[in-house]
Amino acid sequence: MVPVIRHEGDSDEAYAHNRAFWDEVTPVHAASDYYRVDEFRRGAPVLHDFVVEEVGDVSGLTLLHLQCHFGLDTLNWARLGARVTGVDISGVSIDRARKLASELDIPATFVRANVLDIDRQLDGQFDRVFTSFGALCWIGDLEAWGRVIARVLKPGGVFYISEFHPLMDTLQQARPINENSDAYPEYPYFGGGVPLRFDPQGDDSDYAEPSFTSEETTFEWFHPVSEVIEALIGAGLALERFREYPFATYRARRGMVQGDDGLWRLPPNVVALPLMYSIRAIKLPA
Repeated sequence: MVPVIRHEGDSDEAYAHNRAFWDEVTPVHAASDYYRVDEFRRGAPVLHDFVVEEVGDVSGLTLLHLQCHFGLDTLNWARLGARVTGVDISGVSIDRARKLASELDIPATFVRANVLDIDRQLDGQFDRVFTSFGALCWIGDLEAWGRVIARVLKPGGVFYISEFHPLMDTLQQARPINENSDAYPEYPYFGGGVPLRFDPQGDDSDYAEPSFTSEETTFEWFHPVSEVIEALIGAGLALERFREYPFATYRARRGMVQGDDGLWRLPPNVVALPLMYSIRAIKLPA
Protein backbone atom coordinates (compact mmCIF):
# COMPACT_ATOMS: atom_id res chain seq x y z
CA MET A 1 0.00 0.00 0.00
CA VAL A 2 1.10 3.56 -0.60
CA PRO A 3 1.04 5.94 2.36
CA VAL A 4 -1.35 8.80 1.71
CA ILE A 5 -0.78 11.08 4.70
CA ARG A 6 0.84 11.19 8.11
CA HIS A 7 -1.99 10.86 10.60
CA GLU A 8 -1.91 13.71 13.09
CA GLY A 9 -5.22 12.80 14.72
CA ASP A 10 -6.14 10.89 17.84
CA SER A 11 -4.50 7.49 18.30
CA ASP A 12 -7.86 6.06 19.41
CA GLU A 13 -9.14 6.66 15.88
CA ALA A 14 -6.17 4.81 14.45
CA TYR A 15 -6.67 1.85 16.79
CA ALA A 16 -10.39 1.71 15.97
CA HIS A 17 -9.67 1.47 12.23
CA ASN A 18 -6.98 -1.15 12.81
CA ARG A 19 -9.30 -3.21 14.99
CA ALA A 20 -11.93 -3.11 12.23
CA PHE A 21 -9.33 -4.30 9.73
CA TRP A 22 -8.32 -7.28 11.86
CA ASP A 23 -11.98 -8.13 12.51
CA GLU A 24 -12.47 -8.18 8.73
CA VAL A 25 -9.36 -10.15 7.77
CA THR A 26 -9.30 -12.80 10.52
CA PRO A 27 -11.72 -15.26 8.84
CA VAL A 28 -9.71 -14.92 5.63
CA HIS A 29 -6.45 -15.68 7.43
CA ALA A 30 -7.91 -18.63 9.32
CA ALA A 31 -8.99 -20.19 6.01
CA SER A 32 -5.75 -19.44 4.14
CA ASP A 33 -2.99 -21.90 3.27
CA TYR A 34 -0.47 -19.47 4.75
CA TYR A 35 -1.55 -20.14 8.34
CA ARG A 36 -1.69 -23.94 7.91
CA VAL A 37 -4.59 -24.40 10.33
CA ASP A 38 -5.54 -27.79 8.92
CA GLU A 39 -1.96 -29.02 9.36
CA PHE A 40 -2.00 -27.79 12.94
CA ARG A 41 -5.26 -29.65 13.53
CA ARG A 42 -3.44 -32.82 12.43
CA GLY A 43 -0.65 -32.17 14.93
CA ALA A 44 1.95 -30.33 12.83
CA PRO A 45 3.84 -27.41 14.45
CA VAL A 46 3.40 -23.93 13.01
CA LEU A 47 6.04 -22.05 15.02
CA HIS A 48 9.32 -21.52 13.14
CA ASP A 49 12.24 -23.60 14.40
CA PHE A 50 14.48 -20.61 15.07
CA VAL A 51 11.79 -19.02 17.26
CA VAL A 52 11.27 -22.18 19.33
CA GLU A 53 15.02 -22.53 19.76
CA GLU A 54 15.50 -18.91 20.87
CA VAL A 55 12.56 -18.86 23.29
CA GLY A 56 13.71 -22.13 24.82
CA ASP A 57 11.89 -24.78 26.82
CA VAL A 58 8.49 -23.57 28.04
CA SER A 59 7.34 -26.79 29.72
CA GLY A 60 5.33 -25.97 32.82
CA LEU A 61 5.80 -22.22 32.37
CA THR A 62 3.14 -19.52 32.06
CA LEU A 63 3.32 -17.70 28.73
CA LEU A 64 1.56 -14.51 27.62
CA HIS A 65 1.27 -13.99 23.86
CA LEU A 66 0.76 -10.33 22.93
CA GLN A 67 -1.11 -9.61 19.68
CA CYS A 68 -1.91 -13.28 19.27
CA HIS A 69 -4.25 -12.88 16.23
CA PHE A 70 -6.52 -15.95 16.18
CA GLY A 71 -4.32 -17.88 18.58
CA LEU A 72 -2.54 -20.39 16.35
CA ASP A 73 0.98 -19.74 17.68
CA THR A 74 -0.41 -19.43 21.20
CA LEU A 75 -1.87 -22.93 20.98
CA ASN A 76 1.40 -24.23 19.53
CA TRP A 77 3.16 -22.98 22.70
CA ALA A 78 0.52 -24.82 24.71
CA ARG A 79 1.34 -28.02 22.84
CA LEU A 80 4.97 -27.45 23.84
CA GLY A 81 3.94 -27.47 27.49
CA ALA A 82 3.21 -23.84 28.36
CA ARG A 83 0.14 -22.58 30.21
CA VAL A 84 -0.90 -19.91 27.74
CA THR A 85 -2.83 -16.65 27.61
CA GLY A 86 -3.31 -14.74 24.38
CA VAL A 87 -4.27 -11.08 23.97
CA ASP A 88 -5.47 -9.36 20.80
CA ILE A 89 -7.30 -6.15 19.90
CA SER A 90 -9.73 -7.96 17.56
CA GLY A 91 -12.84 -9.51 19.03
CA VAL A 92 -13.25 -11.67 15.94
CA SER A 93 -9.70 -12.98 16.40
CA ILE A 94 -10.29 -13.79 20.06
CA ASP A 95 -13.57 -15.57 19.30
CA ARG A 96 -11.80 -17.61 16.62
CA ALA A 97 -8.94 -18.45 19.02
CA ARG A 98 -11.36 -19.65 21.71
CA LYS A 99 -13.22 -21.77 19.18
CA LEU A 100 -10.01 -23.36 17.90
CA ALA A 101 -8.79 -24.08 21.45
CA SER A 102 -12.12 -25.72 22.28
CA GLU A 103 -12.16 -27.73 19.06
CA LEU A 104 -8.64 -29.08 19.69
CA ASP A 105 -9.15 -29.46 23.46
CA ILE A 106 -6.10 -27.30 24.22
CA PRO A 107 -6.30 -25.37 27.52
CA ALA A 108 -5.84 -21.65 26.84
CA THR A 109 -7.13 -18.27 27.94
CA PHE A 110 -7.82 -15.52 25.41
CA VAL A 111 -8.50 -11.86 26.23
CA ARG A 112 -9.66 -9.11 23.88
CA ALA A 113 -7.70 -5.93 24.60
CA ASN A 114 -5.31 -3.40 23.18
CA VAL A 115 -1.99 -4.60 24.61
CA LEU A 116 -1.37 -1.12 26.03
CA ASP A 117 -4.48 -1.58 28.20
CA ILE A 118 -4.01 -5.14 29.49
CA ASP A 119 -3.20 -3.88 33.00
CA ARG A 120 -6.95 -3.39 33.35
CA GLN A 121 -7.72 -7.04 32.53
CA LEU A 122 -4.72 -9.13 33.61
CA ASP A 123 -3.63 -9.24 37.25
CA GLY A 124 -1.00 -11.96 37.21
CA GLN A 125 2.59 -12.19 36.02
CA PHE A 126 4.10 -14.64 33.55
CA ASP A 127 7.32 -16.59 33.09
CA ARG A 128 7.46 -15.73 29.40
CA VAL A 129 6.01 -12.92 27.32
CA PHE A 130 6.06 -13.49 23.57
CA THR A 131 5.24 -11.47 20.45
CA SER A 132 6.20 -11.84 16.80
CA PHE A 133 5.98 -11.01 13.11
CA GLY A 134 4.38 -7.71 12.17
CA ALA A 135 3.24 -6.71 15.65
CA LEU A 136 5.00 -3.44 16.41
CA CYS A 137 3.68 -1.43 13.45
CA TRP A 138 0.27 -1.55 15.18
CA ILE A 139 1.61 -0.07 18.45
CA GLY A 140 1.94 3.69 18.74
CA ASP A 141 3.67 4.12 22.11
CA LEU A 142 6.60 1.77 22.60
CA GLU A 143 7.55 3.27 25.97
CA ALA A 144 4.10 2.31 27.29
CA TRP A 145 4.45 -1.08 25.58
CA GLY A 146 7.75 -1.69 27.39
CA ARG A 147 6.22 -0.78 30.75
CA VAL A 148 3.35 -3.22 30.16
CA ILE A 149 5.81 -6.01 29.40
CA ALA A 150 7.82 -5.27 32.55
CA ARG A 151 4.65 -5.26 34.65
CA VAL A 152 3.36 -8.63 33.40
CA LEU A 153 6.73 -10.41 33.59
CA LYS A 154 7.76 -12.23 36.75
CA PRO A 155 11.18 -11.33 38.17
CA GLY A 156 13.60 -13.51 36.22
CA GLY A 157 11.03 -13.87 33.45
CA VAL A 158 11.94 -13.59 29.77
CA PHE A 159 10.47 -11.42 27.02
CA TYR A 160 11.01 -12.50 23.42
CA ILE A 161 10.18 -10.78 20.16
CA SER A 162 10.89 -11.82 16.59
CA GLU A 163 9.97 -9.05 14.20
CA PHE A 164 10.38 -7.77 10.66
CA HIS A 165 13.35 -5.43 10.45
CA PRO A 166 12.44 -1.75 10.03
CA LEU A 167 15.08 -1.47 7.31
CA MET A 168 13.14 -4.01 5.26
CA ASP A 169 9.96 -2.07 5.93
CA THR A 170 11.48 0.99 4.24
CA LEU A 171 12.00 -0.79 0.91
CA GLN A 172 9.91 0.17 -2.09
CA GLN A 173 7.04 -2.06 -3.21
CA ALA A 174 6.36 -0.62 -6.65
CA ARG A 175 8.40 -3.24 -8.51
CA PRO A 176 10.26 -6.50 -7.83
CA ILE A 177 13.66 -6.24 -6.13
CA ASN A 178 15.86 -8.02 -8.66
CA GLU A 179 18.94 -5.76 -8.55
CA ASN A 180 20.67 -3.64 -5.91
CA SER A 181 19.22 -0.54 -7.56
CA ASP A 182 15.70 -1.84 -6.81
CA ALA A 183 16.36 -1.94 -3.04
CA TYR A 184 15.77 1.73 -2.34
CA PRO A 185 13.76 3.29 0.53
CA GLU A 186 10.17 4.40 0.00
CA TYR A 187 8.96 4.44 3.61
CA PRO A 188 10.47 6.09 6.71
CA TYR A 189 12.90 4.38 9.06
CA PHE A 190 12.33 6.95 11.82
CA GLY A 191 8.58 7.27 12.27
CA GLY A 192 8.68 10.01 14.89
CA GLY A 193 5.72 8.58 16.76
CA VAL A 194 3.24 9.49 14.00
CA PRO A 195 1.53 6.71 12.03
CA LEU A 196 1.11 6.64 8.28
CA ARG A 197 -2.42 6.32 6.95
CA PHE A 198 -2.95 3.61 4.34
CA ASP A 199 -6.17 3.87 2.36
CA PRO A 200 -7.42 0.89 0.33
CA GLN A 201 -5.92 0.60 -3.13
CA GLY A 202 -7.46 -1.49 -5.87
CA ASP A 203 -4.29 -3.49 -6.50
CA ASP A 204 -3.54 -4.29 -2.86
CA SER A 205 -3.50 -7.88 -1.71
CA ASP A 206 -3.20 -9.51 1.67
CA TYR A 207 0.07 -11.12 2.76
CA ALA A 208 -1.68 -14.38 3.65
CA GLU A 209 -4.34 -14.48 0.93
CA PRO A 210 -3.48 -12.66 -2.34
CA SER A 211 -7.09 -12.87 -3.56
CA PHE A 212 -8.31 -10.73 -0.65
CA THR A 213 -8.41 -6.93 -0.69
CA SER A 214 -9.55 -5.02 2.39
CA GLU A 215 -11.79 -1.98 2.17
CA GLU A 216 -10.58 -0.67 5.55
CA THR A 217 -8.17 2.21 6.14
CA THR A 218 -5.30 1.26 8.45
CA PHE A 219 -2.65 3.17 10.39
CA GLU A 220 0.90 1.91 10.93
CA TRP A 221 3.76 3.20 13.08
CA PHE A 222 7.37 2.88 11.90
CA HIS A 223 9.81 2.14 14.75
CA PRO A 224 13.62 1.97 14.41
CA VAL A 225 15.35 -0.88 16.22
CA SER A 226 16.84 1.58 18.71
CA GLU A 227 13.34 2.63 19.80
CA VAL A 228 12.41 -0.98 20.55
CA ILE A 229 15.58 -1.65 22.52
CA GLU A 230 15.36 1.60 24.48
CA ALA A 231 11.71 0.92 25.34
CA LEU A 232 12.70 -2.40 26.91
CA ILE A 233 15.75 -1.03 28.71
CA GLY A 234 13.78 1.98 29.91
CA ALA A 235 11.20 -0.36 31.42
CA GLY A 236 13.90 -2.11 33.42
CA LEU A 237 14.58 -5.16 31.28
CA ALA A 238 18.11 -6.39 30.51
CA LEU A 239 18.94 -7.56 26.98
CA GLU A 240 20.25 -11.10 26.76
CA ARG A 241 20.42 -11.41 22.98
CA PHE A 242 19.89 -9.36 19.82
CA ARG A 243 20.06 -11.00 16.39
CA GLU A 244 19.46 -9.88 12.81
CA TYR A 245 18.53 -12.16 9.93
CA PRO A 246 18.73 -11.98 6.11
CA PHE A 247 15.38 -13.75 5.73
CA ALA A 248 11.67 -13.12 6.23
CA THR A 249 8.87 -15.55 7.05
CA TYR A 250 6.83 -14.54 3.99
CA ARG A 251 7.41 -12.88 0.62
CA ALA A 252 7.55 -9.37 2.01
CA ARG A 253 8.73 -7.89 -1.31
CA ARG A 254 8.36 -9.10 -4.86
CA GLY A 255 11.58 -10.61 -6.10
CA MET A 256 12.29 -12.51 -2.90
CA VAL A 257 13.18 -16.18 -3.30
CA GLN A 258 11.95 -18.95 -1.01
CA GLY A 259 14.56 -21.40 0.28
CA ASP A 260 14.25 -25.06 1.16
CA ASP A 261 13.70 -23.99 4.77
CA GLY A 262 10.52 -22.14 3.75
CA LEU A 263 12.02 -18.72 4.49
CA TRP A 264 12.27 -15.86 1.99
CA ARG A 265 15.44 -13.98 1.02
CA LEU A 266 16.46 -11.32 -1.48
CA PRO A 267 17.87 -12.77 -4.72
CA PRO A 268 21.53 -13.85 -4.61
CA ASN A 269 22.65 -10.92 -6.78
CA VAL A 270 21.14 -8.38 -4.37
CA VAL A 271 23.29 -7.40 -1.39
CA ALA A 272 22.09 -9.11 1.80
CA LEU A 273 20.04 -6.79 4.03
CA PRO A 274 18.54 -7.41 7.47
CA LEU A 275 14.96 -8.55 6.95
CA MET A 276 14.15 -9.68 10.49
CA TYR A 277 15.52 -9.41 14.00
CA SER A 278 14.92 -10.97 17.39
CA ILE A 279 15.39 -9.79 20.95
CA ARG A 280 15.47 -11.79 24.16
CA ALA A 281 15.36 -9.76 27.38
CA ILE A 282 15.05 -10.63 31.05
CA LYS A 283 13.38 -8.90 33.97
CA LEU A 284 16.05 -8.87 36.65
CA PRO A 285 14.99 -9.85 40.17
CA ALA A 286 14.51 -6.86 42.47
